[in-house]
Amino acid sequence: MKKRILLVSCNGLGIGGVPRVMLNIVRELRGECDFDLLVFTKGPDFYDDVFQSMGCRIFRIPRKDRFFRWNVDMYLRGPRVFWGTLGILRKYGPYDVVHCHNYFESAYCLLAAKLAAIPIRIAHSHNDASYLPARLVLQVRNGLLRPIQNACATHRIGCSQAACDYLFGKGVPSSVIFNGIDLTLFQKARSSPGYEPGRKLRLLHVGNFGNQKNQLFLLEILRQLPGKTDFHLTMVGGGDSHYRQQVESKLQAYGLESYVSILPADTSVPEEMAKADLFVFPSRFEGFSLALLEAQASGLYCLASSNIPPDIDMGNIRFLPIQTPSVWAQAVADFASEKRERRFVDMRRCTVAAVTEEYRTLYQLPRCGNGESET
Repeated sequence: MKKRILLVSCNGLGIGGVPRVMLNIVRELRGECDFDLLVFTKGPDFYDDVFQSMGCRIFRIPRKDRFFRWNVDMYLRGPRVFWGTLGILRKYGPYDVVHCHNYFESAYCLLAAKLAAIPIRIAHSHNDASYLPARLVLQVRNGLLRPIQNACATHRIGCSQAACDYLFGKGVPSSVIFNGIDLTLFQKARSSPGYEPGRKLRLLHVGNFGNQKNQLFLLEILRQLPGKTDFHLTMVGGGDSHYRQQVESKLQAYGLESYVSILPADTSVPEEMAKADLFVFPSRFEGFSLALLEAQASGLYCLASSNIPPDIDMGNIRFLPIQTPSVWAQAVADFASEKRERRFVDMRRCTVAAVTEEYRTLYQLPRCGNGESET
């Protein structure tokens, strides 16, 4: 009999890292497991149809709309999430596994799963937001939820050690499972030429618009590039429409419109990476970025924020601080002054196949190989 698994998203099923991690799990293991999903948006979301086509039911406990100056619902919705999750588990169960991706709020879902006698209860961290200042009330809330989450989880995992330490606390037992990618999607990049000095430098950034991905900092870098090198930046992403408007306004104010293209989130990232020369990624925080993995799988040299855990470096990343845009501008100019071939590094430990074997162990499924078939 197939195992039944409830995956709990951190938000909805829009374009982003967590839904893609969940999507890989379902695609790889749906022959051995039946999956349902719990999300916190009203929907419909970008990946709804994809999950439903693979037999997943989608349950929703929508967050309330923002009101006042900040989202009061963030601090008050705990009982609603707890009782909603418990109701789903009792009505649609029994489940063998509840796998939570919703950070500190996983405490509510895992407590419900423990009361419902779910044997495998997983808390999964995808980010290290320790660099960001948090409101005192949020620190208090997270401090109260962490011990509940840790006590109710049978397994604590994260995409990096920094992500584990952020969510569970330093010294708390946890395991790292890297995010996985399908290397076959990036084969086209192997026939793409390297960079020749004197040609227009094609920069690429992939990430949803918002404070985390720090696209406004990118513009400060670009301001210092004209005159140093001929370049064009392509940005791919959806996300916060207000933040994107700020980016577009700054582009006009700085006179950079002709240097930048903004493409929607559903653009083919492998195609853009095959055309690019240099990947730029000045995030304020990350757990284990899929975009940086994909850039390295495409043979791209990457300039990335030093706030990002070093585990992500497969050999194609230079880490830089995000306090000084001139340092980044000089690094871009230095890159443009040298001939650079694409460099294809060993990505086997981050393939979907390798990561799937770790989930098989986590879900107590039979293992079926060494997970190293992709190269």
